[in-house]
Amino acid sequence: MEPPVAYLLAHAGGLAARYSDATLRPFELTTRQYWLLVQLDLEPELTMTELAQQLDVSRQSLHEMVSLLEGAGYLVRAPGASGRTRRLALTPQAVRNLPLIARALREAEEAFFAGASPAAVEALRRLLRSTLALRTDDEAWLS
Repeated sequence: MEPPVAYLLAHAGGLAARYSDATLRPFELTTRQYWLLVQLDLEPELTMTELAQQLDVSRQSLHEMVSLLEGAGYLVRAPGASGRTRRLALTPQAVRNLPLIARALREAEEAFFAGASPAAVEALRRLLRSTLALRTDDEAWLS
């Protein structure tokens, strides 16, 4: 019997997340926390609600992640556009570390997929991106 794709995705995703989390541990980050920083780097004006939606987490989970990232020196709360609101901003430490972290993750990804052809890895990436774009109704996954 063929295992369902959902099981394969969940199992492979769990393995990949553990690999990624181990790579991020020296930076005091998890994979999801790193992606939060990347999202803020790409779209600095995102609201907490938008961030929670993009990360597929509850607002409570997002608030917990933000508190941890503030404590680790990656985020600060800054005045929002209206003056009455607040937004999250990357600290200079975060801006400095993001390229280093991205390189470490690329190396970890290469090690994780060692033995697989680069074409197969890219085909998987394209399939996952198109699936995410379709299922989240967010075409940003395609860029």
